[in-house]
This record gives sequence, C-alpha cells and structure tokens, in this order.
Amino acid sequence: MKARKLLQALSAALAVVTLAPGASAISRSEVMARAKAFAYHPWTCAAQNTSASCNAAYVSAYVPGDYVGLPYDWGGYMGLFEFDQGIAQGKGAGSYPDDGILSCTVGLDCSGFVSQAWGTSHYTTSSIPQVSSLIDVADLLPGDVFNEAGYHVAMYSHMLANGEPALYEALGYNVHVNVTGGWSHVSGYLPRRFQSITGTTASDPLGTPANPIVIPSFPYTDSRDTTQSPSDVLDGCGAAPNKAETGKEYVYKVTLTKPGKLTAAIMDDATADIDIHLYTSMNTNDCIARNDTTITVDVDCGTYYVVADTFKGATEYPGAYTLNVSFAPSAAPCGNGPPQYSPSGNLGDACGYPGDPNLPFCNPNLGSDVCLYTDSSSFCSKPCAVNADCAGLQGGCCGDIGGGETYCFTADLCGTSTPPDPQGQPDAGGDPPLDGGAGTGASGGGGPIGSGGSGQGGSGGGAGGGDKPPSNDVDVKVGCSVSEGGSAPDLAGLMGLAIAALAFQNRRSSRSKRS
Repeated sequence: MKARKLLQALSAALAVVTLAPGASAISRSEVMARAKAFAYHPWTCAAQNTSASCNAAYVSAYVPGDYVGLPYDWGGYMGLFEFDQGIAQGKGAGSYPDDGILSCTVGLDCSGFVSQAWGTSHYTTSSIPQVSSLIDVADLLPGDVFNEAGYHVAMYSHMLANGEPALYEALGYNVHVNVTGGWSHVSGYLPRRFQSITGTTASDPLGTPANPIVIPSFPYTDSRDTTQSPSDVLDGCGAAPNKAETGKEYVYKVTLTKPGKLTAAIMDDATADIDIHLYTSMNTNDCIARNDTTITVDVDCGTYYVVADTFKGATEYPGAYTLNVSFAPSAAPCGNGPPQYSPSGNLGDACGYPGDPNLPFCNPNLGSDVCLYTDSSSFCSKPCAVNADCAGLQGGCCGDIGGGETYCFTADLCGTSTPPDPQGQPDAGGDPPLDGGAGTGASGGGGPIGSGGSGQGGSGGGAGGGDKPPSNDVDVKVGCSVSEGGSAPDLAGLMGLAIAALAFQNRRSSRSKRS
C-alpha cells in the first residue's frame, strides 16, 4: 500500500502545478525536425562521463564509445548545445530513477524530449494536458503524442505500411525512433495535440541537421531568410561557446575530395544578425570556426557543415542573408579527414548481456532493436517476419526465440535447435518528485528543480526496479514507468522486463565494482 499511497501523493502534487506556456506557434515539420535532431545526434561518451561529481554512487549505463541519440536522463530537459557542453565538462551520461534527479548528468527524459521537440518549457506527463488537447486516434498527425499521466509520453511520427505507428521517444537508453512497439506499446495512452502546433502534414524541409542543403560546387551562393527556417536546435558553437546563437539556422553540407582552404562569408540585412559557422559533424562541440561575417579554414578531404545561425542575446535578430562559399584546393594529398563517429549498436554488433554487461547497447536509431545472446556471444537484432527482413545480417535468417517471437539470427545460429535469449533495455520510471530530491532509489542526492543539467520534473523511461518482483499494489506495464491502474502484462512480457532489469543492474553493479 505504501507504493500506492506514494503514487497518489505524487499525482496530487503534479495536478496543482501550473507552468507558463512558454511556446509560440510551431509547424509539424519543425517539430519532427527537432525530434530527429535529438534522436540522431552524434556524441562520444568518455570515461569521465561514466561517473558523476554530485553523486558518488552514480554509475552511467553507458560505456566509453560513440553513440547516436541523447541518453535517457531522469528529469532531463535541455537542448543539444547544453548537452554537448555537459559531456565535454565531464557530466554523467544519462541517469535513472534510482539515481535521483541529478544536476551533474545530461540527457532527456520522455517528457523533456517531447517538450524540446514542441519548442516549449518542460511539461511533465502529468502537466502536458495544460498545453495540449485530447484528440481521437483516427485524427493523429505527425508531432502529436500518446500520453499517460505520471507514466510515459511518446511522439507519433507516421503510420507504417503494416498499420502500426512509428514513434519517437526517450525510453530505455536513449532518444530513439520506435518502429517495432506498435499499438500495444501505447495501449491505454491518450492521444493529445500540442495547442501551438500548426499544419496538417510534416515534410522533410531543407536546411536542418537531418536534411542539410547540399553545396554542389564552387563558387556557391545562396540567399534565404532565417525567419523562415525550419531548424532551431544549434544554439552554440564549441569554438566560441560564449556566443549566443539560440536563434534559427540553416544547415549546409559540403563534401570535399581535395584538401585546401574553405571560405564562407555571410551578408545580412541591417536589422538581422546572422553568423557563419563551420562544423565537422552536427555535434556542437565539433563547431570548429565561428565569425560574424567570414571564416577561412584549412580543411581536409571529407564532409563539413556550413551553418548560418541567428544571433540571439536579449533580443533575436533573424532576417535575410546571402551566403557565399568558395574553395581553393591545395596540391597536398588527402589526410585523415575530419573526426568521424563510429557508433556501436548496429544490427549484428556485439551488445551488453549477462556474460559481458560492459558491451554497448543495441540502438534502434541504427536499425537494431534488441540484444540476443548465447552462452558465449551476443549480437544486436530486430523483429522480423521473413528472411528477407534480415538482409542487413550477412547470411542471416528470421528465427523463433520462443513464444512465436521472431527475430533476425546471425548465420551461425540459422537452423540451430537452441535459439538465443533476448536482452531488453532498461525500464521503469514515472514522474519524479517535484522538489528534485533523492528520487525513489538507493543512490539519492539530486539537486533542486531546474538546476544544472536536469531541468524541472521529469518522466518516463528509467531503469529502476532491479530484480524485485512487482508489488501487489501496483500494476506493471511494459513501458517506461510503474503506473497505477494499468493493465498487467502477459507472462512473456513480464519475464522480458525481469531479464532486462536484472541484466541492466548487473551491468551497473559490475562496472561499479570494476572501477
């Protein structure tokens, strides 16, 4: 009964909170462009990001390496620049309910992600109804959400060919696209529409991190107006972190086959302040040059991104500009090129399992969904219906792991009588306490709401729960939190959660002991 009373108390507290709307009109194309920017953001977890200065008991779920998609962070609400700066400063990569809300970790929780995609201040799953309206499932459009107060929220993207919804969400390890959960993943959730969203469709507009404008040749000239830009996610530059670039931007992409000098110059209207930047990736720490008008940079063979970004201090100065880009090749041979990310978690990659919990996780953004393992090895897999679905695994096939669940097998397991076991992602969560205190787990020690990296409140997708069986007072649902009054899962689903939670705790405890 204690668990039930705690949930009731938290729900009552959340119900009386009123947050300022803090949002202007935003199109569905902009919302989905923002969602993709968080899901496909490249970053590197260093050894310093596996611990946290404000909590000695903290151990990140991440191991050092390259990743795609911001980590799940209990109570987390922040933009890409704040996240990148936090990682560079050594803050912890993500957190979960048993860590508490921490000021020294970075990432997004499920409601933090949706709030960022909507371009509004942080609304938790319990306060999202303040800025959204209930709609019919049949009326869902890109950028709408499935919400269950105090539990989880996921953003609807589009309908797949099989009639199931494609979603974007912060759940488990990271912000990712979910094309396998289907309707059962959001069963019992309420479809809601952000009150400031406009339009009825979402295109893939040019000039965003996910769809940059290609510079085909030199000299290159292009004129645009940042008031019309569909992108507003690159809020700073690693080469000049104190410059406020929080206005809208246009992103250009150029691929060079020779080294040389790249010059980019911007001319803007008298009332506008558009600055010029050069990136080697869409991580803001990889912004290597920034100037009010002109940059000239020695570049190698490879891909670079030219960004025309609006300056915004106390006032934003968007407007019309003309971009000119030229390139003077040298006679030198190609070098190593700009730094590259090599993220793990692709289909077929080795992944964390009971035999080696320190391997990386499987990343849905890279086409894998679950870690399958044998006694001595593991690999990232995905659901399948026929062998052709597994073309990404050389010689792979579609096999049954039991209970009629079919996943892609590696070639060495095709035709064997002993299928591999599934390894899921971390689960459990809900809305954390509004005072930003110790949370529900053993580690405790969070900072106040809005401090440091973890923003105000939070919800969804943590990794608590360990290997404890569910309480008789609380229904357990497959999703990102414990919630009251929900339908209990089937036995197979419950067993999967137990396996996932136990393996996740094993990973964290083994890494803690090792360090």
